[in-house]
Amino acid sequence: MLQGLPFSEDFSIFALPGMLTSWRAPTYESVLIFSSFLIFLGVGSHIVPGKYVKGQPLIYDQTKRLTYKINGLNLFFCLIGFFFFGSYYMKWFEPTLVYDHFGPIFTTVNIFATLLTITLFITGITSGRGKREGNLIHDLFLGVELNPRFAGLDLKFFALRPALMGWIMVNFSLAAQEYKVYGSLSTGMILYQIFTFIYAFDYFYFEECMLSTWDIIAENWGFMLIWGDLVWICFMFAVQPWFLLYNRIHLTPIQMIIISTIFAIGFAVFRISNSQKHQFKTNPKSLIWGKKPETIAGKLLVSGFWGILRKPNYLGDWIVAFSFSFPCLFNTPIVYLYPIYLVVLNSHRQWRDHQKCSKKYGELWKEYCRRVPYVVLPGLI
Repeated sequence: MLQGLPFSEDFSIFALPGMLTSWRAPTYESVLIFSSFLIFLGVGSHIVPGKYVKGQPLIYDQTKRLTYKINGLNLFFCLIGFFFFGSYYMKWFEPTLVYDHFGPIFTTVNIFATLLTITLFITGITSGRGKREGNLIHDLFLGVELNPRFAGLDLKFFALRPALMGWIMVNFSLAAQEYKVYGSLSTGMILYQIFTFIYAFDYFYFEECMLSTWDIIAENWGFMLIWGDLVWICFMFAVQPWFLLYNRIHLTPIQMIIISTIFAIGFAVFRISNSQKHQFKTNPKSLIWGKKPETIAGKLLVSGFWGILRKPNYLGDWIVAFSFSFPCLFNTPIVYLYPIYLVVLNSHRQWRDHQKCSKKYGELWKEYCRRVPYVVLPGLI
């Protein structure tokens, strides 16, 4: 047995990582850790400096736009500062805190997500703000209310903060555990940590762009998004560092260059395409690639990456997702859980988006599909 690790050194590369093998009942510590984390982010969302912006017109009321405080990046750095100050300088807690209590925390958050889903269903229906559209399972899963709010926060928008920040805290904790046991970090772990930090930093730097996404504009907040944010993103995205903790990968310089180049290409496509879409929705006259944007009837963008693919942001996101797993090389399919999930999720979402846009835009959508025939891969699909 390795000191500090609950499994043997030949930890099976085909077994599910510690997130499942460490499942435990909630404890006082796990409830305290998770509730403190939510309170820190909730209070910080109010008091940390930021700007106020208007969201897109609501799908059920085009005359109404909600106001959001954009301070995620400042809050992100506050959390990171607290993590390093509290663990390494003040010794209030170990930097491996999440790893040490992972099983109970994982269970606690699952229970919380389930109870929150039920609560929002009841309050949405009883208050009249929610609308049922199917059977009970359908409505619980997809939600009945578009923009539930609590304590002055839009919960759907806020939930991505504990999701992505929690994911980074899990990553940091697993890296700290590797350093604690081995006295160093493998190059695979280092590359993974850099990529995921850049991804989270980018999200919060461009947090305002989230306001023009399908999730915020059109998706009700039910179990699918609640569990997806608080559990799936926060914990299940961390398959790779779990694997790297037990199976250290030392990449060669050539491997690091190739993987970093793939990540950079995917990241560029992801960021630029998302920025072009947000720019068009907020200011349709803004230049794209130095030119006046081409549109179909002023409603559908066919300039920039959006003139090449219908979902260029999906392609970029897929490449980035696979880049998170490449530091683990190809030792086990388990480490490709996140990118495979993302491909399936986005493929289904694209299909749903296509159905809704066909009804909304009619002949304009047919013309758009003719102008931009490929969805995510030029010349293929």
